[in-house]
Amino acid sequence: MKNVIIAIALVFSTLSMAQNDEAYVDSLVSEFTSKLESRNITSWFVNNRYCSGTIEMFQLDNGRMCTSKGTYVEAYLFWKDEGKPMIKKFDNCGMYYSLELSNAEAIEFLYANISDLESGIVKKYNSESLDGTPKLRTEVHNCFRDFKFAVENNSFGQTYNLFDLTNDSESPNTNFEYNNNLKVVKLDKLLDNFITEMEPKFRRQN
Repeated sequence: MKNVIIAIALVFSTLSMAQNDEAYVDSLVSEFTSKLESRNITSWFVNNRYCSGTIEMFQLDNGRMCTSKGTYVEAYLFWKDEGKPMIKKFDNCGMYYSLELSNAEAIEFLYANISDLESGIVKKYNSESLDGTPKLRTEVHNCFRDFKFAVENNSFGQTYNLFDLTNDSESPNTNFEYNNNLKVVKLDKLLDNFITEMEPKFRRQN
Protein backbone atom coordinates (compact mmCIF):
# COMPACT_ATOMS: atom_id res chain seq x y z
CA MET A 1 0.00 0.00 0.00
CA LYS A 2 2.84 2.36 0.88
CA ASN A 3 4.48 1.72 -2.51
CA VAL A 4 1.23 2.54 -4.29
CA ILE A 5 0.92 5.85 -2.42
CA ILE A 6 4.51 6.74 -3.29
CA ALA A 7 3.92 5.89 -6.96
CA ILE A 8 0.78 8.03 -7.08
CA ALA A 9 2.64 10.91 -5.43
CA LEU A 10 5.43 10.67 -8.00
CA VAL A 11 2.97 10.68 -10.88
CA PHE A 12 1.15 13.69 -9.44
CA SER A 13 4.44 15.50 -8.92
CA THR A 14 5.50 14.82 -12.52
CA LEU A 15 2.20 16.09 -13.86
CA SER A 16 2.31 19.19 -11.69
CA MET A 17 5.79 20.11 -12.83
CA ALA A 18 4.69 19.70 -16.43
CA GLN A 19 1.80 22.13 -16.11
CA ASN A 20 2.62 25.60 -17.41
CA ASP A 21 0.66 28.73 -18.24
CA GLU A 22 0.83 31.59 -20.73
CA ALA A 23 3.58 33.35 -18.77
CA TYR A 24 5.78 30.29 -19.20
CA VAL A 25 5.37 30.42 -23.00
CA ASP A 26 6.27 34.12 -22.98
CA SER A 27 9.37 33.39 -20.89
CA LEU A 28 10.54 30.74 -23.37
CA VAL A 29 10.10 33.16 -26.28
CA SER A 30 11.91 35.95 -24.40
CA GLU A 31 14.79 33.65 -23.54
CA PHE A 32 15.19 32.58 -27.17
CA THR A 33 14.85 36.08 -28.66
CA SER A 34 17.48 37.32 -26.17
CA LYS A 35 19.84 34.74 -27.62
CA LEU A 36 19.01 35.97 -31.13
CA GLU A 37 19.73 39.55 -30.12
CA SER A 38 23.04 38.51 -28.55
CA ARG A 39 23.94 37.34 -32.07
CA ASN A 40 22.88 40.71 -33.48
CA ILE A 41 19.61 39.37 -34.89
CA THR A 42 17.35 42.26 -33.91
CA SER A 43 14.38 41.89 -36.27
CA TRP A 44 11.77 39.21 -35.59
CA PHE A 45 8.12 38.74 -34.67
CA VAL A 46 6.07 36.25 -32.70
CA ASN A 47 2.46 35.22 -33.30
CA ASN A 48 0.60 33.77 -30.27
CA ARG A 49 -2.59 31.82 -30.95
CA TYR A 50 -4.97 30.78 -28.18
CA CYS A 51 -8.57 30.38 -27.05
CA SER A 52 -9.15 31.34 -23.42
CA GLY A 53 -9.80 28.34 -21.19
CA THR A 54 -8.71 25.71 -23.73
CA ILE A 55 -6.62 22.97 -22.10
CA GLU A 56 -4.42 20.45 -23.93
CA MET A 57 -2.57 17.35 -22.73
CA PHE A 58 0.48 15.75 -24.37
CA GLN A 59 2.71 12.77 -23.74
CA LEU A 60 6.32 13.88 -24.19
CA ASP A 61 9.08 11.71 -25.67
CA ASN A 62 10.33 10.78 -22.19
CA GLY A 63 6.88 9.44 -21.29
CA ARG A 64 6.01 12.38 -19.07
CA MET A 65 2.55 13.89 -19.43
CA CYS A 66 2.19 17.64 -19.88
CA THR A 67 -1.09 19.45 -19.33
CA SER A 68 -1.51 23.14 -20.00
CA LYS A 69 -2.42 25.12 -16.91
CA GLY A 70 -5.14 27.61 -17.72
CA THR A 71 -5.08 28.42 -21.43
CA TYR A 72 -3.11 26.45 -24.04
CA VAL A 73 -0.96 28.79 -26.14
CA GLU A 74 0.87 28.13 -29.40
CA ALA A 75 3.54 30.71 -30.24
CA TYR A 76 5.34 30.93 -33.58
CA LEU A 77 8.52 32.97 -33.93
CA PHE A 78 9.75 34.20 -37.34
CA TRP A 79 13.19 35.64 -38.14
CA LYS A 80 16.12 35.45 -40.54
CA ASP A 81 19.31 33.64 -39.59
CA GLU A 82 22.27 34.17 -41.92
CA GLY A 83 19.81 35.01 -44.67
CA LYS A 84 17.62 31.95 -44.06
CA PRO A 85 13.94 32.45 -43.10
CA MET A 86 13.26 30.53 -39.88
CA ILE A 87 10.32 29.48 -37.72
CA LYS A 88 10.24 28.14 -34.18
CA LYS A 89 7.24 26.89 -32.23
CA PHE A 90 6.64 27.18 -28.48
CA ASP A 91 3.77 26.01 -26.28
CA ASN A 92 2.93 25.38 -22.63
CA CYS A 93 5.00 22.19 -22.68
CA GLY A 94 8.23 23.66 -24.03
CA MET A 95 9.85 24.58 -27.32
CA TYR A 96 10.35 22.88 -30.65
CA TYR A 97 13.43 22.71 -32.89
CA SER A 98 13.87 25.64 -35.26
CA LEU A 99 13.05 24.95 -38.92
CA GLU A 100 13.92 26.71 -42.16
CA LEU A 101 10.94 28.02 -44.12
CA SER A 102 10.46 27.44 -47.83
CA ASN A 103 10.58 31.21 -48.46
CA ALA A 104 11.05 34.53 -46.66
CA GLU A 105 7.61 35.97 -47.42
CA ALA A 106 6.59 36.28 -43.74
CA ILE A 107 9.62 38.20 -42.49
CA GLU A 108 9.73 40.30 -45.68
CA PHE A 109 6.10 41.25 -45.01
CA LEU A 110 7.30 42.69 -41.70
CA TYR A 111 10.07 44.72 -43.34
CA ALA A 112 7.71 46.07 -46.01
CA ASN A 113 4.87 47.05 -43.65
CA ILE A 114 6.47 48.21 -40.40
CA SER A 115 4.54 51.47 -40.18
CA ASP A 116 1.16 49.89 -40.99
CA LEU A 117 1.74 47.01 -38.57
CA GLU A 118 2.57 49.46 -35.79
CA SER A 119 -0.32 51.89 -36.36
CA GLY A 120 -3.07 49.56 -37.63
CA ILE A 121 -5.05 48.51 -34.55
CA VAL A 122 -7.99 46.10 -34.83
CA LYS A 123 -11.22 47.77 -33.71
CA LYS A 124 -13.87 46.05 -31.61
CA TYR A 125 -16.91 44.48 -33.25
CA ASN A 126 -19.49 47.26 -33.48
CA SER A 127 -23.03 47.20 -34.83
CA GLU A 128 -25.68 49.91 -35.24
CA SER A 129 -29.26 49.70 -34.10
CA LEU A 130 -32.07 50.62 -36.48
CA ASP A 131 -32.18 54.17 -35.15
CA GLY A 132 -28.51 54.65 -35.97
CA THR A 133 -27.28 54.61 -32.39
CA PRO A 134 -24.01 52.64 -32.09
CA LYS A 135 -24.12 49.61 -29.83
CA LEU A 136 -21.60 46.94 -28.99
CA ARG A 137 -22.34 43.31 -29.73
CA THR A 138 -22.44 41.31 -26.49
CA GLU A 139 -21.76 37.73 -27.64
CA VAL A 140 -18.66 36.22 -26.07
CA HIS A 141 -15.94 34.81 -28.33
CA ASN A 142 -12.69 33.74 -26.72
CA CYS A 143 -10.09 33.12 -29.44
CA PHE A 144 -7.27 35.61 -29.85
CA ARG A 145 -4.15 36.58 -31.76
CA ASP A 146 -1.26 38.28 -30.03
CA PHE A 147 1.59 39.80 -32.05
CA LYS A 148 4.93 41.11 -30.81
CA PHE A 149 7.27 42.75 -33.32
CA ALA A 150 10.91 43.78 -32.99
CA VAL A 151 12.64 45.73 -35.74
CA GLU A 152 16.11 46.76 -34.64
CA ASN A 153 15.47 49.19 -31.73
CA ASN A 154 11.71 49.44 -32.30
CA SER A 155 9.26 47.06 -30.61
CA PHE A 156 5.45 47.05 -30.73
CA GLY A 157 2.48 44.69 -30.93
CA GLN A 158 -1.19 44.13 -30.27
CA THR A 159 -3.75 41.54 -29.15
CA TYR A 160 -7.15 41.15 -30.75
CA ASN A 161 -10.18 38.88 -30.60
CA LEU A 162 -10.92 36.93 -33.78
CA PHE A 163 -14.58 37.80 -33.29
CA ASP A 164 -13.75 41.40 -34.24
CA LEU A 165 -12.95 40.16 -37.77
CA THR A 166 -16.37 38.57 -38.31
CA ASN A 167 -19.67 39.89 -39.62
CA ASP A 168 -23.34 39.09 -39.02
CA SER A 169 -26.18 39.89 -41.41
CA GLU A 170 -28.55 40.68 -38.51
CA SER A 171 -26.10 42.98 -36.72
CA PRO A 172 -23.45 44.00 -39.27
CA ASN A 173 -20.00 44.82 -37.95
CA THR A 174 -19.28 48.41 -38.96
CA ASN A 175 -15.56 47.70 -38.52
CA PHE A 176 -15.54 44.52 -40.62
CA GLU A 177 -13.91 45.91 -43.77
CA TYR A 178 -11.53 48.15 -41.84
CA ASN A 179 -10.31 45.30 -39.65
CA ASN A 180 -9.89 42.77 -42.43
CA ASN A 181 -7.90 45.20 -44.55
CA LEU A 182 -5.33 45.82 -41.80
CA LYS A 183 -1.81 44.56 -42.48
CA VAL A 184 -1.67 42.68 -39.18
CA VAL A 185 -4.75 40.66 -40.16
CA LYS A 186 -3.34 39.99 -43.62
CA LEU A 187 -0.10 38.84 -42.00
CA ASP A 188 -1.98 36.45 -39.73
CA LYS A 189 -3.71 34.89 -42.73
CA LEU A 190 -0.35 34.57 -44.47
CA LEU A 191 1.03 32.76 -41.43
CA ASP A 192 -1.81 30.22 -41.61
CA ASN A 193 -0.19 28.82 -44.75
CA PHE A 194 3.29 28.55 -43.22
CA ILE A 195 2.03 27.01 -39.98
CA THR A 196 -0.07 24.43 -41.85
CA GLU A 197 2.94 23.55 -44.00
CA MET A 198 5.39 23.24 -41.10
CA GLU A 199 3.19 21.71 -38.39
CA PRO A 200 3.93 18.06 -39.33
CA LYS A 201 7.67 18.81 -39.21
CA PHE A 202 7.87 20.29 -35.72
CA ARG A 203 9.71 18.16 -33.15
CA ARG A 204 9.98 18.94 -29.45
CA GLN A 205 13.35 19.77 -27.96
CA ASN A 206 12.42 18.43 -24.53
